[in-house]
Amino acid sequence: MSALLNGLGFAGLVLLLGGAFTRTWLTPGAPRLRWLATGLALLLFGWGGQVLVTLTTLGFMAPADALAYLTTTTTGRSMLLGVIGALILLAAETGGWPWPASLGSALLLAWGAAGVGHGAGHGSWVRGLHAAHALAMSVWLGGVLALLRARPLSTALARRFTPVALGSVLVLTVTGLLMAGEHLTGPAQWLGSLYGQVLLVKLALVALALGAAALVRRAFAARHPQVRLTLAREALLLGAVLGVTAVLTTQSPPQMTHPSHGGQP
Repeated sequence: MSALLNGLGFAGLVLLLGGAFTRTWLTPGAPRLRWLATGLALLLFGWGGQVLVTLTTLGFMAPADALAYLTTTTTGRSMLLGVIGALILLAAETGGWPWPASLGSALLLAWGAAGVGHGAGHGSWVRGLHAAHALAMSVWLGGVLALLRARPLSTALARRFTPVALGSVLVLTVTGLLMAGEHLTGPAQWLGSLYGQVLLVKLALVALALGAAALVRRAFAARHPQVRLTLAREALLLGAVLGVTAVLTTQSPPQMTHPSHGGQP
């Protein structure tokens, strides 16, 4: 259940952050605002479900208990901050506000999301790594989905997205290595802990997604008629990465004993 709720939250982040990016920088006006609204709904459902599961497990069922959780715990305050950022982002996109407003609210949303999970057990530096990681993944997958839906799907559009995708991969690589070094200190922990094993599966899927991205680039260069199929494969692999990440967030890293981690948010 926790992994499913985390996965819904991640899907919401992709639709919100990735959708806002593509509307502003890649495919102006697309996706439609209902995609961002769906992202907000998924985020609220995922995070709200995590709060409900946590409080039910602890035996705290009164409305005042939920309010206390949201206002007095690190995870709860992070959720509130993320929801505020999400609401401002949706308002900015709806009202056509200048792009700095969308950027600022997106950063606020990512910072809030980074405090829900493993990023909450460390200082600002590691939380910032988690925020950058979430932003990069959302932009990469959001851009792939935008290309997949584009009509027409032009080579010029793909070329415009290529440097952004490469930048996202670079950010994911750097932040991922730094976070792994924070949570796992040696080969024994990579292979001997469930957290390390799930992380290895995630890395394997990321490698496959990179291979799929290379095939997409080749298909565009050759003007292959099945370019959408190769894009769909890349999107599916990135979706699988999100799914494994959702499972990963339910596992406690060997170096982490913070009570907000593990099976509960």
